[in-house]
Amino acid sequence: MAAALICVALFLGGYAKGRSDGRVEVLKDTVKAYQKRNDVDATVKNMDAAALCVELGGVRDECEQLRRLDAAAEDQQSGAPRD
Repeated sequence: MAAALICVALFLGGYAKGRSDGRVEVLKDTVKAYQKRNDVDATVKNMDAAALCVELGGVRDECEQLRRLDAAAEDQQSGAPRD
């Protein structure tokens, strides 16, 4: 009887340890994914519309039109005449 209780206790202890280790691995993966997402967010925020267009697979000539539209919008906001 005592041997059975010891075996059950050891099994439950090992089971709990395994579950704990699994949770730690999931948490590590979550932190890595969060850090990667932050890196991607920072990169995207630093891109202008044309660079983002090219990065997402757009045709360079068409993406350059976005750059010209951005420049025109900035000129319009500043009130400067466009050449």
